[in-house]
Order: sequence, then structure tokens, then C-alpha cells
Amino acid sequence: MTALLLLALASPPPELLVFAGAASKPVLDEAAVAVQKELGVKLVFSYGGSGTVLSQMELARQGDLYIPGSHDWLERAIQRQLVDPKTRVDFAFLRPALLVLKGNPKNIGTLADLAREDIRAALADPRTVCVGEYGEKVLKRAGQWEKVMPKLGRAHSCEAVANLLATKTVDAVLGWDVFVHWFPAEVEEVPLPKDLTPEQATVPGAVSVFSTHPKEALDVLRWLAGPKGKAIWRQYGYRTEP
Repeated sequence: MTALLLLALASPPPELLVFAGAASKPVLDEAAVAVQKELGVKLVFSYGGSGTVLSQMELARQGDLYIPGSHDWLERAIQRQLVDPKTRVDFAFLRPALLVLKGNPKNIGTLADLAREDIRAALADPRTVCVGEYGEKVLKRAGQWEKVMPKLGRAHSCEAVANLLATKTVDAVLGWDVFVHWFPAEVEEVPLPKDLTPEQATVPGAVSVFSTHPKEALDVLRWLAGPKGKAIWRQYGYRTEP
């Protein structure tokens, strides 16, 4: 066996840096294992609010993939010429939701209840986290933003706001419907009027303009949007069809 062949066999797999919104963390962590096995690509993640990780990618001028928590932030990345728009892929669909502790012990029935003195509620930061931005829109449509906003705690990511509720640190959050599937024993949804949540968000991804492995990065996106990838999204309660 030649020295060149031995070197090739010993070469580590290509390593892709993924800047991702924390809403996708459960799926991406599991998918990374299958991706390395099937595509021979290792994924390394930087998770956080979609806006925060986009700024990190821009400032560092590195990274191979950007997978925000909603399409709004991918569109901003396209406008800032930080990703290749031709590589965009949509993986799943999310809906903003009012979420409470299992059994709804505080009897929260409407968004107006979040202003009650006995309620602790939280929202992800609307400036940097997609679900926070959607939550703000819902409260404004309901005419409750000015009343509720001063009482809301803030979280730096989707994952953080979901964990606040799952650990009973708060009584309610404005989050994504998928949080119920993350913590089925701790969380339930309080239905809202459909006119307050007319839109849905998509979880998209695109190849960064800074990528040193653009072909492999695109292969990863297509895998995540393919049958095996969609099976993992559905496993964690995400809808893969509108």
C-alpha cells in the first residue's frame, strides 16, 4: 500500500461549519450522525438566535451553511449577500403558538391573560430570534403588545424560550407549535383565533458565500430535505408539508 493511499485513508472527513437557529437543534444534532455516515461529512454547529448567528457568520467571514429558524432571516441573509440564493432549500413548516404548562394550571385562555399579575410569561428577543418576531406580530394583531410587553421575560433563542416553559421557570411563552412535541409531558398549546396566526414560517437553509466546501454543503441541504432528512424532522414534530 503506497504512502499516498495510506494518507488518503487517514484523511479526516470534510468539516462543515453550520450557523443555525436553535429551533432546529434537535433535528440537526441527530441528522449530523447520519450525514457523517452516509455523506462522509462532519457537521459542526453554532446555535443561537437566527439573527445572532447570521451576524457571527458575517463577522467571522466563515461558515458553510446557514439554517435559520424561519425564512424571514434567510431572506435577510440573501439581501446581505451572505448566502447563495440558488441553493435555498425549505425543510419544514412552523406556526406561532401560545404555550402553557401541561394542564394549564393558571387557566390561561387568551393573550390578554399574559398581562395578569400572577402570570410569568416569556418571549424570545424579537430583534434577533425569529419566533420572538412572530410573537410580537401576534400580540400586536391582538392589540395586546403594549399591555403584555412590559411583563415578558426575554430569551436569546428558540431553544431557550422553550426550556423556560419546560422547566416551569415561566407559566407561558409565545413560541412555535413544535415545542409541544419537544416536551409533550410538560407543555400544551392554548388555541388562538386563526386571524392572529395567519402565516406560517418555513425552516430553510442555504450555502454560505464563505463556504470552502460548497458542493458538500449543498449535498447536506439536499439530504436534510430528502426522505431520510424529512423523516427526522417529522420525528421531532415538525410538519414537512404546508
